[in-house]
Amino acid sequence: MPPRIPPIRTLLRSCSNYQSPLRSLLQQQQKQQLYIKNAVRLSSTSPAAPPKPSTPTPPAPPPPTAPKSRPPPVDHVPLTEKEFRAARPPQLIRPIGLMSPPQPGENSGVDTRSWQQRRDDFVDYEKHLLKRQRLANEMATPYFRDFSRMSKQFKGKSWFAPNLLFRADKALFFPNLMGRTLNTGERLNTTLALYGRVSVVTVFSSMWAENQVKSFVEGLESEVPAMTIDGGEKAQRIDINVEENWLKALMVKMFIPRLQARLPLEQHDRYFIVTKGVSKDVRHDMGLWNSRVGYVYLVDWNCRIRWAGSGVAEPEERAALVKGLRKLVEDHQKLKLAGEE
Repeated sequence: MPPRIPPIRTLLRSCSNYQSPLRSLLQQQQKQQLYIKNAVRLSSTSPAAPPKPSTPTPPAPPPPTAPKSRPPPVDHVPLTEKEFRAARPPQLIRPIGLMSPPQPGENSGVDTRSWQQRRDDFVDYEKHLLKRQRLANEMATPYFRDFSRMSKQFKGKSWFAPNLLFRADKALFFPNLMGRTLNTGERLNTTLALYGRVSVVTVFSSMWAENQVKSFVEGLESEVPAMTIDGGEKAQRIDINVEENWLKALMVKMFIPRLQARLPLEQHDRYFIVTKGVSKDVRHDMGLWNSRVGYVYLVDWNCRIRWAGSGVAEPEERAALVKGLRKLVEDHQKLKLAGEE
């Protein structure tokens, strides 16, 4: 027997009473939207809250200012390579050296940073820019620049030495360097050898430069008895041989016995062989502008550079060195006597 079909009126009534499960969800969403609209309208019409009393904030610190660059220590600076080779070298009129007193252990050439400090420096963008600028300057420097600046007349002299000593309160400091001496293979500090005595310091890096500094210091002991043992060794001579090239440094170490035989025994502790630590900044501050030229410094008992010369000595430069050395020895002796009294 076929199934009975309900009448059409019954079917229409059942369809009108049917509710879809999605209808309840739509109704809930509509209620939520209406609630949000009412909340926004009420918040926009509510009176504004009274402003809170402002607490005084400390003023922001001023931005760090870049350190002022020192004026050049010479009366004029050559601008072209032709002027470097042909023009007369400038006159040294201002003190040269470092602004802060030297400390043992400085300029050792050894990286003493911790791993955390190295990591911080590696991710520091400003230090990357400084390193990039330094590398760009080194790449722009010709390899034979120091050779090309040694004219036939002046033989690479960087400046003419002053006639008088620099004032003690204006003079700058000789940096600390570390190197081995002819008596020991350990690296020692030059500051410990300089402090407390008047010193004539020679800096050179080749036989050519060593012959140049000899024109300043050769026979100095006979003119200033204070540099001899009989004179109490109130002044001393210190030689610093800078050899940053590892091959040249190896050759110098091979010829140490010959140096020991050539120099007097009391000079062995005062001959330093420096292989690292003389950076570009140190060279610039000291006035070591040509690595092929020899330099002479007159350093007092507080490690201050009171006089400096370069290249081959002129007669008036040699006379100024002898006069300044005698003056410093006298001043040092007066200070000692005043301290004893």
